[in-house]
Amino acid sequence: MTYQEGLNQIDKATERIVEANRLTMEAVNNAFLFTWQWWIALAMIIIPWVIWLVFRDRNSSARIFAAGLLLMVLSEVLDIVGVGLGKWAYPVKVIPIATVSFSFRLSLLPVFAMLLMQIKPKLNPFIKAMIFGIFGAYIGLPLLSVIDLYKKIDWSLHYSFIILTIMYLLAHWFSRRKSFQAVE
Repeated sequence: MTYQEGLNQIDKATERIVEANRLTMEAVNNAFLFTWQWWIALAMIIIPWVIWLVFRDRNSSARIFAAGLLLMVLSEVLDIVGVGLGKWAYPVKVIPIATVSFSFRLSLLPVFAMLLMQIKPKLNPFIKAMIFGIFGAYIGLPLLSVIDLYKKIDWSLHYSFIILTIMYLLAHWFSRRKSFQAVE
């Protein structure tokens, strides 16, 4: 394939992405909008952040929030790869973009992790990471699947468990860095 043929192929791929987003928008607007699943997905975006605002440790909220942001970036990157490779999908969406699901990756996961980091801060982080991985992979994803917010296509929940456990450990490690000092 020549360089120009590659550019032409990318143009075709972009057209398909635009078409996928159009189909997704049509499905959300005509089939999913204001259904009980849609309302649950919306609540999953808003309620965890309200809980975080109420129960966060104000003395370390910036540090823990930074770790939560790291977790959001990592999970969103991995999510884009997984959806793009056809490993899983998000059928019912609040925001009608084909490859995005804000409710789980950008709300439930980071808030759950941030709350775990501040509850019993001396508890072994490996125990917390296992709790995070178990709840995310073996409880959260199957529940989301039952209500059509997640569809496992060619993926094992065991992989999700491993990834979530490692992501929690990385976020926990990041939250404990001594480099969080005032900028001078």
